Amino acid sequence: MKKVLCAVLAMMILLAAMPALAQAVEEVDLTGMTDEQLEQGLKKSEEMLEQLNILIERIKEEQARRSGETPETAASGEAQHTPVTIKRSPDKYTWYIQDYVGRNAASIGYTSLGGDRLERYGAGVLEFIFVTEDGSYLDYTDTSVLQQYIVVAQSLEPNTEMKLTFQKNSSGKEYDSLVEWQSIETIDLLVRRLDGTMAGKPVNAEMIPIKASPNRYTWYMRNYVGRNVASFGYTSLGGARMDEYGAGHIKFIFIADDGAYLDPGDFDLLKQYVVVRQDIAPNTEIRLTFMKDSRGNEYSNLVQSQTYESITLYVHKLNVKE
Repeated sequence: MKKVLCAVLAMMILLAAMPALAQAVEEVDLTGMTDEQLEQGLKKSEEMLEQLNILIERIKEEQARRSGETPETAASGEAQHTPVTIKRSPDKYTWYIQDYVGRNAASIGYTSLGGDRLERYGAGVLEFIFVTEDGSYLDYTDTSVLQQYIVVAQSLEPNTEMKLTFQKNSSGKEYDSLVEWQSIETIDLLVRRLDGTMAGKPVNAEMIPIKASPNRYTWYMRNYVGRNVASFGYTSLGGARMDEYGAGHIKFIFIADDGAYLDPGDFDLLKQYVVVRQDIAPNTEIRLTFMKDSRGNEYSNLVQSQTYESITLYVHKLNVKE
């Protein structure tokens, strides 16, 4: 208690003395001083300045502590994240994107048998695309690797609405667990190593929010720039690298700046490249039409045509330390 009172008293005396000190500094006549007096004055002033600088740093540290800011976030200039309260789902058709910023990557979702990182939203499933700052590949199946990363940004704001529709039986009754369409299928999560290190140079990994699909006929091109080539899409039985857009599919055409051929089936090779440009801008509209049966009823999963069938991705080989 005595230490606190002494500290408060010292601060009050210092603050009260500042105006008088400022006036004295302005009025002091240096021309009448001897060389020895100037040298002593300079030494004392430097000592006082050093103590003031220490006080300034201590004040800043205390302000940072009270605001919850860490030295790492202060140095990077990042704003402290305030957790967002997520709205409650009102029914099985409506869900809201969670707040993932600040969460350890290993604590988010689960890894499917196909190697994707997913999370359930009611009967729907949201796919995560982890984006690293250096473009390196993050192995979703290795929990020990995921534990080394924390989410620092997400492409969709928390509480972004996700809508679901359900398949129906022959009597027109909805199934409770068979989703026909959902307005959001993926979300990008920018992750950073807990120790702040990177395996290579930083890449452009902008978090661009992609428009939600309004219905099963309309989708929007995703952002692939800054993504490791192995972190998105899948390799089809026909040997092509693809991505799903509702019932439609987009084929990837890779052009490497080193002239190399990227074999879609060579996963280890794909991990060595990052996307630096795409020829179709994110949020470009993709329209689907569906095949019909003999009675003129549309199939829900058989696409007849789509306005875009492929996208060209320009990729760069990473120089990362294993």
